[in-house]
Amino acid sequence: MGLHEPLSQLRLPLPFGRLLGLNHLFALLLIALDCVTRAWRIQLATWAAGGSLSFRDAFRLNLYGEAASTLTPNRLGGEPARFLGMTWSGVRPVTSLVGLGVEVAAEWPVFGLVAVALGVYYIPDWGEAASRWLERNLARDLLALELAVLIVLLIIWALQRLVRPGAIRHRVRRQWRVALAHVRRAPWWVLAAGAVLTAVSLAARAMVLPALLWGHPDAPPFAVMFFGSLALLHATLVVPLPSGGGGVEVAFLSGFAGHFAPGQPVIVLLLWRFYTAILLTVLGIYLLVRTHGAKAAKELLTIGWFRRR
Repeated sequence: MGLHEPLSQLRLPLPFGRLLGLNHLFALLLIALDCVTRAWRIQLATWAAGGSLSFRDAFRLNLYGEAASTLTPNRLGGEPARFLGMTWSGVRPVTSLVGLGVEVAAEWPVFGLVAVALGVYYIPDWGEAASRWLERNLARDLLALELAVLIVLLIIWALQRLVRPGAIRHRVRRQWRVALAHVRRAPWWVLAAGAVLTAVSLAARAMVLPALLWGHPDAPPFAVMFFGSLALLHATLVVPLPSGGGGVEVAFLSGFAGHFAPGQPVIVLLLWRFYTAILLTVLGIYLLVRTHGAKAAKELLTIGWFRRR
């Protein structure tokens, strides 16, 4: 196409052509649904812990956690940021710990189901693969397994050394014991409702990529985009760099979430990362600095990084 052809004949690459409009609106609505369900979930968990939290405060503290999770290794800053957000909202520290504990108790069964669903989707012939593995010479595999078990045992030993009497302040350990006791006494329906809200939240964020490409004839299959997005969103838990920096992008461009037309993957990746990570991170940093100052923001957003003494 020549430089002097009329602009009306230019074909903008996906998604700057047809993607402008409803696709962005759908993506924003899904992110809003994700934020609302998470706010309801922490409100419910705080109520079960004996406290109260307004929707506005719940919405805001989740944005604190989103920003801290994105900018710290392995999302280490997320829970401390949400805990401080709860205490800043007037919730007692022990009640905050109990509320977060109830929320986690409702989340992890859903995470387990997500892991199973991803395994079934990506490894449909897992039974045959396991049979072939067992029929091989297991010497090398058993050695690798033993090394993995040794690493796990070393981690457990290190954690036991960390939590021995005197390593952590007695008051903090006592508060965690109180929190665990309250989690065990949480009503079953609270945990069930929290699990449903967690499922809706995860599905909404995983739907952002299909929403961005909805209606485009060259879009990958829905299942590929949905499960690929779901897996990549949780890859940040195992990739040590903040927000899975590098690893998530390489996997996306390699076609993990679908193969796109030439010239389109980078644009789709940028938009997907903007809606699922950058947008809420910027909002969280803005609210954190505006509400509690730059010093508090710096403390939360540098958790997990090495600091000079």
